[in-house]
Amino acid sequence: MNKLIPLILSLLFATSFAKAAIVTFTGGTANLENGEIVITDAQSYNDGVMSYQEGDVILDYLSPNEDWSFQTVGNYYGAGDDVIHGHWSAISSIEIYREGNTPFDLQFFHLTSNTEIGGGAATGDEIIAIQGWLDGAIVTEEFKLPSEDWGGEYQDVFLPSSFDNVDKVVIRDLSQWTTGEYVQGEWSAFCFGMDNFVFDEVIPQELIIGNSVELKPIPELSSSLLGGLGLLLLLQRKRR
Repeated sequence: MNKLIPLILSLLFATSFAKAAIVTFTGGTANLENGEIVITDAQSYNDGVMSYQEGDVILDYLSPNEDWSFQTVGNYYGAGDDVIHGHWSAISSIEIYREGNTPFDLQFFHLTSNTEIGGGAATGDEIIAIQGWLDGAIVTEEFKLPSEDWGGEYQDVFLPSSFDNVDKVVIRDLSQWTTGEYVQGEWSAFCFGMDNFVFDEVIPQELIIGNSVELKPIPELSSSLLGGLGLLLLLQRKRR
């Protein structure tokens, strides 16, 4: 039995290590709309990306209108640092999962852009939501990503513990959705950019820049409407 303990511990460690991952968007494979498969190298960037895989982590662009022009992975900002970037005019959402739909803990990522003004400053009106799923069901609240200037200083985004043990994370612009269904049209943000996703491990200290932001739950529409109705009734009573 004593001989088995080190073996069991080593197997557990190996399993845990294999599961842990940091997706830097360098050295992975970008699957392009034209059928090409490109390895990212921190030198150039590729438009027309349909999905990206690094290790066993996969990020899918969902594009209902089949317009892949502004779906990018690579050195988009020209700073020698690969990122994922996209324009909401063509994207309904981006989905993050692991091969085999293996559950994971999403711990952290860098936000590089989340702005209503393409190539410019954020306005604060951007309503981009991130939400966790498990076994085909929603298991977290929708949290609002902070606004961020185009290509600005990266923000440290720490995910709450509700993003532990999920098998899919969905990021989407809520202004494109009504009653849970996608509707092409207006969007609250022009584009997004993200980097350095950390899964299932302690966040490396060297990744933490120090300008961390807190994700805030987005109130449900029904709650907002009820709150507004209550305020309206209160004002009417005061007038009487």
